[in-house]
Amino acid sequence: MCMGALAQDLTLLKKAEVFQRDMEARFLLDGQALCKLKSPHGRTAETTYNMPDNAYMTGIYAGTQSMRYAVTQDPAVKMAAQQSIRALHLLCTISGKPGLLARAAWPKNKPWEDDGQWHDSVDGKYIWRGDVSSDQVAGVMFGFSLAYELAADDSEKKQIAEDVAALVDHILEHGLRIVDVTGKPTRFGNYTKLYVSLIEPMNALYLLQAIKVASQVTGSEKYAEAYRKYAVEEGYGEISERSRPMGDPTKRHGVNHSDDVLLFLAYSRLLHLEQDEQLRDHYLAGFKRMWAGEGKYPGVKPEANPLHAFLAAKYLGDDSGVSGAVDSLRWFPLDMKMRPEVVGKYESEMGFRFDGTARSPEAQQGQPIPVDRRDRSWSAWVMDPYHNYEDDKKFRGLEFNGHDYLLGYWLGRYLGYVSQE
Repeated sequence: MCMGALAQDLTLLKKAEVFQRDMEARFLLDGQALCKLKSPHGRTAETTYNMPDNAYMTGIYAGTQSMRYAVTQDPAVKMAAQQSIRALHLLCTISGKPGLLARAAWPKNKPWEDDGQWHDSVDGKYIWRGDVSSDQVAGVMFGFSLAYELAADDSEKKQIAEDVAALVDHILEHGLRIVDVTGKPTRFGNYTKLYVSLIEPMNALYLLQAIKVASQVTGSEKYAEAYRKYAVEEGYGEISERSRPMGDPTKRHGVNHSDDVLLFLAYSRLLHLEQDEQLRDHYLAGFKRMWAGEGKYPGVKPEANPLHAFLAAKYLGDDSGVSGAVDSLRWFPLDMKMRPEVVGKYESEMGFRFDGTARSPEAQQGQPIPVDRRDRSWSAWVMDPYHNYEDDKKFRGLEFNGHDYLLGYWLGRYLGYVSQE
């Protein structure tokens, strides 16, 4: 499942170009990143999508394109980032309820096939997916923060500030809950003190990320005060040190690695924006615990995940994971995402050859599996790196975009740990 000797021209940059082209060809709807592609089957002749995480993924994509623009200064890349800013605005406003984010939006006249809770937009042009979670908010805040800093023009900065303020106001005004259009709290939109203290400390980090980004993009003292209130007076900064649940990763489901990506989204922004040394120490302590482990449990350091390795190099001064992270990008397989005929199409169009033979060394027992030896996944960074699936039924008939590779690659370029060559 990786590039072999036949694909020497498939450099890290060339691979980014392949995934970017596929993203633009099949996984974007006016800048909104679409999750899991369903090929035509017996019930429909149309290509459809499963869309539980469009808001999260669109935030990641907007942030990625903003970093890409900062590196390349390519006007076309800036336009791509700006298109996703507009998509995020749609997701922030389509519910008709101020500050209530939608998981996804879909034109009412287009074929669709999806589970979840769907509602009509006020203007009747769209349907939108409800029951939004703190996960989706974390992805959106990541994207808005980077886009505001690196790619947005003045009018877009004003719009970002309005959208972020509305999202944060909604949470603060509803007792630290996300309340759906039904008037009931969503299942996974809880930031209350009791909840973060006893059940999900990571939501303390996500709340602080959201308010800090609101302070960044609005410049309002209102959000600076709210941030200080929760970070210091309510103790969310200290609680956030326990954000990563520690467990035995060698046991199946011993660790929830999708949470590790969410924690990256929050830490990357908080460590960049925070200047107060006391609060910064909380975030550094939490990230160091996540990176290095605690007690008998290892952290994420052995996993060769570019997201965490590049952050550890920048903020912890530990660059020991950079080489492995670059190897993960080098070995990242195209066919983790695409059907063989789609890979072949891009081979012909873009002038490279793909060999599915793994090039990485086989994993030793109890150690993470290199990325080119893992099963297909909608995100290489959320999948369990210690275990492959028992079968492929979960993703049969689905294809996925390369947002995960693009994020890892352009993060590395932006922070200076990956060269163009």
